[in-house]
Amino acid sequence: MDEFENGYKTALRFISKRLKTEAEVRKRLNTRCPDQVTDQVIERLKDDGYLDDALYVDCYIRDRMKFNPMGRHRIKMELEQKGIKKELIENSSEYLAIDEKKVIEGLLETKLKGCDVKDEKQKRRLMGYLVRRGFSFEAINRVLAQHFGRSRS
Repeated sequence: MDEFENGYKTALRFISKRLKTEAEVRKRLNTRCPDQVTDQVIERLKDDGYLDDALYVDCYIRDRMKFNPMGRHRIKMELEQKGIKKELIENSSEYLAIDEKKVIEGLLETKLKGCDVKDEKQKRRLMGYLVRRGFSFEAINRVLAQHFGRSRS
């Protein structure tokens, strides 16, 4: 069996469990194949439809928002760490469809569950929680102002 076929089968086994990015597959193949073979295998996987970073971005964002909601900044950072290009992330329809306001409201509802936030310390903690989840300060401030303005009335 030649190097190309061996590399192709290795890549297929690697991507059979879940979607992978081109960078993840390239990293895996570089430990087992020469660079030229890796490039050929990557091109074949793309041609065969097994490797598509745009599809990966959309699926990743959809899953992330469904099971563990995060803000745009955090999602973008995680995808960049996986080797996805910034332009591909920002042009993704799923990325553009993220409604941070709605997500923050849902997280606040879950986090507070009938509890009443009384002091500034608790508000700062909530803000820190939302910032760590990757939401923008503007979106957080808008939702918190609206939420606490409504709860005082």
